[in-house]
Amino acid sequence: MAVLAGLSYSFPYGVEIAQAPLGLYISVALLSGGLWALLFVRIRKARQAKPTLLMILAIGLFMRGAMFFSIPVLEDDSYRYLWDGAVTANGIDPYKFAPAEAAQDSLFGTQEPEPRAPDLAQLESLAEQHVEAHSRINFPYVSTIYPPFAQATFAVAYWLDPFGLTGWRWVLLISDLVTFGLLLSLLKAYKRPAVWISLYWWNPVIVLQGFGAGHMDLLVLPFLLLALQFAKSERTGLASIALAGGAAVKIWPVLLFPFLLRPFLKRPVTAAAYTIGFGMAVLALLLPQIIHLVAPEAGLNAYASDWRTHAFLFAILEDFILSSLQAPGQAARLTVAMITVALTGYLALRFGNNVSLLPSLWAIVIATLIFLSPTGYPWYLIWLAPLLPFLPQVGLIAMFVLTPLYWLRFQFGDDALIYQWGIVPLAFGIPLALIALHYLDRRSRDAIRHHHPRFE
Repeated sequence: MAVLAGLSYSFPYGVEIAQAPLGLYISVALLSGGLWALLFVRIRKARQAKPTLLMILAIGLFMRGAMFFSIPVLEDDSYRYLWDGAVTANGIDPYKFAPAEAAQDSLFGTQEPEPRAPDLAQLESLAEQHVEAHSRINFPYVSTIYPPFAQATFAVAYWLDPFGLTGWRWVLLISDLVTFGLLLSLLKAYKRPAVWISLYWWNPVIVLQGFGAGHMDLLVLPFLLLALQFAKSERTGLASIALAGGAAVKIWPVLLFPFLLRPFLKRPVTAAAYTIGFGMAVLALLLPQIIHLVAPEAGLNAYASDWRTHAFLFAILEDFILSSLQAPGQAARLTVAMITVALTGYLALRFGNNVSLLPSLWAIVIATLIFLSPTGYPWYLIWLAPLLPFLPQVGLIAMFVLTPLYWLRFQFGDDALIYQWGIVPLAFGIPLALIALHYLDRRSRDAIRHHHPRFE
């Protein structure tokens, strides 16, 4: 991590890839992932003494601390966070205007509206004071896609360090320390060895994508683990509130609600009450964003309908299986949504009544969401990372190890055949193949034990 932090300075904003040591950076990142994967072998022999946990915590903090001295490598999402934080901290609705609306004509080529709204005039003044950060915002013509609780954390980072990445990283570190504590508690509740927390705390994807690139996905993890903790102790109401809080950071956690509802399948009135309560909580938390969804510049609409990056299974659906349709992209999105919802429903009905399986079941749903997504960004694996101690499946481990292949898109381009149908299939195809082999091997062993009990 220290080496990667040092190498990050070879990737200043706008760098020409030919002038940057991309191959070296990817190689070191792959090596770090390989070393991390060895934990799954070594961890079984580790002692459970208290100094072991202190050592795990200290090394993880050093890894994160190294990233405090790095710059984001080929990523610019943090500029959107910093802008959103400034907008929110100044009392302006972050969903109302796209960043480009606050720019001078020379910056984004937009035409100044007449007359200028007071909020827009204030945003223009803010943009003029921080031209560099504002000019680097990605997709400046659409408003923010990030839900309200995420906006609140962006504002906290702005108060700590206006338009500075250090303040934002401190916010992420506080959230991550909360995750560390909750995961320790959850491992204890599920009678898993505490040392397994190293699979999360030393995970290179968490460190590079969370603290190096500054992606905000770390913020959803405390809510996810808190919901699991409450579900384990059969406090469904609190678990629902925690899950709704997660939806106010990243909307996808609403998909996991059926697992909380499963124990009440034979109590429809109770199930309906929890469903209504959860729906109202989500609606209330997301309302500031929802009321702007009809706007043509709403970022969430653009993300849901058009964006596609580093996708494998979705690309197969769109480019081959559904390519003859008039709108293959929309059909592929609908297919992905149906598959994900159907799988969630099946797992919840079939196994959801067994609370001891919840972390594994949630891991399966999240992994499916990542595999099928039209945007297979490596930082999405952050969602899955704290659940690996409960489902240390070799295919999922491989997916984390291979995430550095994503950076080759900057070398070849998203539309290059070698990237889309050579590199992306490696990043997702190898993990999928390993998952399939593991499943087939397990089925074979189960069949042998069933037909030949003496070999059990």
